[in-house]
Amino acid sequence: MKRIAIIGGGISGLAVLHYLKQRLGDSANITLYERESSTGGTIRSFKKNSCLFEWGPNGFLDNQPASLQLIEELGASGHLIEAGPKSRRRYIQINGQLQTITPLLLKNAWPLFKGIFKKNISKDCSIYDYVRQRFSVNIAETLVDPMISGIYAGNIKRLHMASAFPKLKQKGFKKTRMRSFEGGMGQIIEVLDKRYKQHIQTNSETSSTPKVEDFDITIVATPAYSAAKIVENINPVLSNLLSQVPYAPVAVAGLLFKRDSFKNIPEGFGYLVPTKDNKEILGVLIESNVYSGRAGDDEIMLRVIIGGAHHPAIINDSSDQILAKAIREIDSTYGLLANPLETFVKQWPMAIPQYEINYPQWRRLIAEQCAKTPGLYLCANYLDGISFNDCIFNARALTKNIIL
Repeated sequence: MKRIAIIGGGISGLAVLHYLKQRLGDSANITLYERESSTGGTIRSFKKNSCLFEWGPNGFLDNQPASLQLIEELGASGHLIEAGPKSRRRYIQINGQLQTITPLLLKNAWPLFKGIFKKNISKDCSIYDYVRQRFSVNIAETLVDPMISGIYAGNIKRLHMASAFPKLKQKGFKKTRMRSFEGGMGQIIEVLDKRYKQHIQTNSETSSTPKVEDFDITIVATPAYSAAKIVENINPVLSNLLSQVPYAPVAVAGLLFKRDSFKNIPEGFGYLVPTKDNKEILGVLIESNVYSGRAGDDEIMLRVIIGGAHHPAIINDSSDQILAKAIREIDSTYGLLANPLETFVKQWPMAIPQYEINYPQWRRLIAEQCAKTPGLYLCANYLDGISFNDCIFNARALTKNIIL
């Protein structure tokens, strides 16, 4: 019987476990090792009274069939919810003032129109250079920059266009919806946990995890900096490559208010902030406008996202300092008449991997080194996409290609 280890219990590792069990059933001895006391990685939902706070992602787009199929296979489709109509309006904060996306698009209609017909604009460059050449500097700095901050918390002058958006040329149009679960994104982790409990070993520090060479197959599904330590003894070159992956730090502050605590009631999905405004705040999500069940009927739940590649010093702030910054931001934008009912803080010193300019060469070298190490596979969001959808799609593709 083949011995298979999955190291790392985030969504990538859990999805790999699911697909391997589908493929192999009980014909292999499969164990997932997670060093924390619970699985999920950055995906975790924290419920307190009427409030639901997300540590990490608050949803996913339903344009990836693999994700919806996984959810169906787990019997969790009935727990899916859609983003509500209140979330359709989105804002960008420019010089402290909220502006809806549509007027900003109209102001830039001509460069946008011209850019559609430009050809031979290479994607082998930074996002900033690509957008600047195809459209304009203003579109890059005012529209694209805050969007990238909302996804990667990154620097568009350093992120690689083709790597960050590999499916840009995908043809056809399909209406996509933002989805989550009644109990938050953590609900899918709970479902996976429950189904595969007998195959999951938590509280397993990397140092105490059985050695990679003790298994026939090892899938390392940890962040790159952890994976570098795990493979150090079997492939030092691969370890060195993995240690080079940059990550952006992010702090998330949750604030629950009574609805009448605001001079101006927060509307829409929330807002993003362009880098040129030189604020530590990346954006604000009005969670109770996006999904039902995130706050009471007379309450508003917000999450303030702080830090990113431009403000790495956020990792030195205490929870109290982060909360103070978040409350000041909400006060300056909406006007506060009362203090929050509940507050939550989660700090991620190494939150999101950055697909920088050298990513294509780095990715090729990673593949070459993995090929030189039989039985070793990597699966995590520093490879081929950072989203929930990417992680599931890549986990399924990997398990199909594992050589037994």
